[in-house]
Amino acid sequence: MGFFSFLNKNKPAFQSGASIDTRSAEQKKKDWKFEEVVASAAPVNWVEKPQGQWKKFPIFSQNGSGSCVAQTESKEMGIMRWQKDGVYIHFSATDIYQRRINKPMGGMGAVDARQIVSKGGATLEVLTPSQNMTDTQMDTAVVEPYKRSVGEVFKVPNYLELPSKNIDAVASTIQATGKGVMVWFYFKGDEWLDRPVVKYPTLEITAPDTARHSVTAVDFTLVNGVKCVIIEDSWGPGAGMGGQRIIDESFFNARNWYAGYLINFSFDVPQPTKPTHTFNVDMEFGQTNDEVIALQKCLQYEGLFPSNADTTGYYGAVTKKSVQDFQLKYVITTPDSAGYGRVGPKTRSKLNELYSA
Repeated sequence: MGFFSFLNKNKPAFQSGASIDTRSAEQKKKDWKFEEVVASAAPVNWVEKPQGQWKKFPIFSQNGSGSCVAQTESKEMGIMRWQKDGVYIHFSATDIYQRRINKPMGGMGAVDARQIVSKGGATLEVLTPSQNMTDTQMDTAVVEPYKRSVGEVFKVPNYLELPSKNIDAVASTIQATGKGVMVWFYFKGDEWLDRPVVKYPTLEITAPDTARHSVTAVDFTLVNGVKCVIIEDSWGPGAGMGGQRIIDESFFNARNWYAGYLINFSFDVPQPTKPTHTFNVDMEFGQTNDEVIALQKCLQYEGLFPSNADTTGYYGAVTKKSVQDFQLKYVITTPDSAGYGRVGPKTRSKLNELYSA
């Protein structure tokens, strides 16, 4: 991984922690996309907000580690609790970072971080500290079983990937949900200012001296008529504007390469009303029709499809994964079967047994 430094040489260097996604195109098709579960993004009410009105949360410090993705994931989880009940809970980035698939290499991938908290949640900062620590300190910290058990209470089973280079999608999500959004940028150190600017138009994301960084978008505003999102770094309160920076639309369009957000803690998922429907046709990945809408509603009732998401009728990665979970739950097929993730006669039969009027 590359390294970069602040302009102030007395401050520590920070490791690039947002890992390049090297998965195949086929693997990326399995990612949970915004457009599958949101029918349309709400128009953004772009207005100018003074700095004193920007949302602000505890500012983290990753020190010299590559844990920015885990720090962002932790902050997203804390904002969800704050948004739900007004109490900010600091979750442990160490607990997330230790479980990355590329350990002991520094940094981690977005989908990796999402799947970690989906399967095992994250314990609390008070139990497993994660601030101002190096990679080695985070990797060797002991997380006792009881601490992991606490973390499992805070599983976040669902997450969505937003379209990249789309500042309106990020602002709309913050406006509609109140949540933080994980956003990734790449840059050279002297570009990452209070309001970052592009000084090197031909900068390549994979270049050795390119910084790749994950931050949390927490608010949005106009600045002199220009669309901007407010992000919080994990470089400590002494960086940027008290730990925050202004990302304007031009920098966002040039240097953003990932955006996404968490949906709900598992214990916050509401139970929908039981639907009724008779399924007469097979369904599979890539289709869009009313039958898929009915399928998604049934999967929501099963607790397998995001309950607070729209049923758009698009059979994408979220729906396919939900069908697979349904098939395993009712022992309809196995992961090595050709029909795994497809609604064929056996799966339709079970659906009709459960949901036909």
